[in-house]
Amino acid sequence: DHYVRISSRRGRSAAAGEVASRRTKTVMQTSRPVFNTERMAFVVPHYGAEYKLEVVDADTDSPVGTAFLSAQGLLHGQRDAMLAGGPVRLLLGLLGSTPGPRRVRLELRTGVRTGFGLDYYASPGTSGWVEVDVRLLEDASLFRSASPRRCPPRDGEDFDVALIQLHIARIGRLYEDVARVAGAYVYVVSWESRELTSVSLVIFLYTCLRFNMEYIGSLPVGTLVLYMVYLAYLRLSGHFKERWTDVEKLALIKRESKVNMNQSIYRPLGLLRVGDLRGRNIRSRDLGLPGSFYVSILYDPARYADARASSELANVDVSSGCAHEIGSTVSPGITASPEWNSIEDSAELTHVKHMLPNITDILDHTRHEAAGSMGGSERRSSIGYPIPTPITERVREVVMASDNEPATNTRLSLLPWEESHGAVVLQVKYTEVLSSFFDNVLGEVVIPIAKLVGSGNKGVEGWFRVLEAGTKDCIPGDEPESPRSAPDPAGDGDAGSYQRSSSSGKGTAPPIEHPQVHVRVNFSPTVIAGDSALQKSDIEASKVICEEMARTASGKQSSGGSVIGSSLNTINTVRTLGGNLQNQLAFVVDLVEQGRNAFNFSSPQITIVLFVCLLALWSILATIPTRIIVLAVGLVQYSATFYSKFFYKPKRTVRNTSDEVDKEVTGNPLENLCLSIPTDEDLRRTYFWEAKREGERERKKLAAAKRESRLEKLWKTQWHGTLKIKRNDPDTSLWRWESAFALIEGHRFIWWKSEKHFDTGEASEGSLFFAGHAGLSGLSPLDLRELPTGDIPSVVSIFGRGQQGQQKVTCLAPDHTAKQTLENAVIFASSDTKAD
Repeated sequence: DHYVRISSRRGRSAAAGEVASRRTKTVMQTSRPVFNTERMAFVVPHYGAEYKLEVVDADTDSPVGTAFLSAQGLLHGQRDAMLAGGPVRLLLGLLGSTPGPRRVRLELRTGVRTGFGLDYYASPGTSGWVEVDVRLLEDASLFRSASPRRCPPRDGEDFDVALIQLHIARIGRLYEDVARVAGAYVYVVSWESRELTSVSLVIFLYTCLRFNMEYIGSLPVGTLVLYMVYLAYLRLSGHFKERWTDVEKLALIKRESKVNMNQSIYRPLGLLRVGDLRGRNIRSRDLGLPGSFYVSILYDPARYADARASSELANVDVSSGCAHEIGSTVSPGITASPEWNSIEDSAELTHVKHMLPNITDILDHTRHEAAGSMGGSERRSSIGYPIPTPITERVREVVMASDNEPATNTRLSLLPWEESHGAVVLQVKYTEVLSSFFDNVLGEVVIPIAKLVGSGNKGVEGWFRVLEAGTKDCIPGDEPESPRSAPDPAGDGDAGSYQRSSSSGKGTAPPIEHPQVHVRVNFSPTVIAGDSALQKSDIEASKVICEEMARTASGKQSSGGSVIGSSLNTINTVRTLGGNLQNQLAFVVDLVEQGRNAFNFSSPQITIVLFVCLLALWSILATIPTRIIVLAVGLVQYSATFYSKFFYKPKRTVRNTSDEVDKEVTGNPLENLCLSIPTDEDLRRTYFWEAKREGERERKKLAAAKRESRLEKLWKTQWHGTLKIKRNDPDTSLWRWESAFALIEGHRFIWWKSEKHFDTGEASEGSLFFAGHAGLSGLSPLDLRELPTGDIPSVVSIFGRGQQGQQKVTCLAPDHTAKQTLENAVIFASSDTKAD
């Protein structure tokens, strides 16, 4: 049972007596309700007005989905419909004809908090669609009357860091547009295109030698008129919208090009091994009390790079933009001498393991080996993490390209590990609840990668002081009072070079108890690539890891921060001052964007009037010499001031309260006209979801190529594809088909929720191992009774060893050909020689 509720965002300029929300009647017992209700009318107070449309569950009175409508979005939709309706409709629209209702299809978004402003565009998912007939009528007297009422400006927003970042980004886009124009000019005169530069040179020489400078004023106006003709062509041909709908796609292509630049050469992988983590004198800095602490293990590719080196590194290696979390320990409880015996993989490392079928075996073997080398104790865990060889723009050597063909790369080359700017960072953190509101980092231990390489295969083991966060120092700790009696059986702990001998002198002051962490770190320069010729799987594995690290860095750079105050008064002060600055910044940016959009046919009615005025001005400037026009304008100005000074006698009038009120409500047609022009942010929000869909289509296209390469070179699959898997509801006897992406690798049948889940390294939903009694099975009588008759010819039943013993999976292939190939692959995988 559902009904629709439409709410307006109340503000200072809301119309008097206006109802805040309206609703339809409730439609019972259907998932496709039709709300045949009477027309709802809202008084729109200003051009920034926003409305929220909610489909509400009548039983719980909670929304199942939210849509968003804005005044400028509705107006721009009507303008697009007018331009797409042919010349007759365009002419009627330009003459001021009243538009009819327009049917729009709106996505119902879920997870929306307020439903207004930026909150709606941050919603995570959809729950359906809603169609609504809507139109917005403008009051024509706002522009055509000599004394119109004043159109209120947009309401100011409350202070929000996200809005500050948005306005700064808008200023950045304006700067990019100016830089793009300057770049176009440089390109025209730079002889990069000989034909274009030659034509521009001929035009320049002809203008300077033959043009009468008496009419110089017509040149800039004529150029602007010609450019507006070009903009009119873009608007009518539909290319105007591409500027906004292609934003996501172009950003994705730009990001992929930077990632591909990192992958233009093969980057051998090194393996970090971190383990045997213990603490000593770990206490809070303020009170000096023991607490519940854990260690976050990071790899920072640019910890030892200065500002210039960090900037250069970011240009060639996207993954260097942030520190990458390897894993974190589990807190042993409240103690000053914790022993962290359990290490959990980070989300990034988990994704890497899911994307590479063989890397898990390597890392798990490393964990076992490292734990065994620590005195034969299995209780101290360790963790491994693959990192790519650093790169630089300096050309050092002939590098190995794909397909084992050597090629000289003139831009990127491998940097020796000894020159790496990276480091292993151990962050000691609090686990208390209140630490989530403040900085919960007690300190850091930093071990340079270059030092690890310099130690050879011995690695580094010992106690290190916990220093302030962001440090670049690596200070060994003091000798423990009871050193470990058992020597390292592996003989590969270079503790001596990183530990300080204690003094045995008498009468010395007691040592200062610095917080310290014991760690064992090993580094192997290569993991996947061996001494033999490179394999396709080695190159592909390196690409996958570089891509995952680049994705993590891009995500962290795009995430915003937060502002935390120390008291309510501080918060209120920040909100007041920040809100004023934010709204003033928004006003300036809106003004600049509206001035530009007045010329690009965002609002065709306004731009055509402006175009006619500029065309008339150009005709005057092209007919009358510019100096005569300047002379006439100057004489008119001086004459007006002369008359006002010596002849004009103002009449004294008595002003009353009603006159002041009338003056306050009386507006200016030009001011109202400017307020009606959309800003870039209005246009971006109008095409936001369409741009998202364009970006998703581009992402799928790029992901498909990468997926095929991974499946061929890394997974070496016998079969892969999309299908549907039969899901039984454990609570009821009902079942349903659910889409999935599946593959057969070796003797395993594995499936994910979707192709996207496989691409991003999410965990698989299930797997079957073809061991013992496994393979294809026929449909049971229960299956024949439950399944639709039309689905039975495309159903494939597979059984094997699952996570809970023997398991059967019923799949629905998309067509007969896909079914046949899947069955052949299952027969081959289950009949091949294998170890049970």
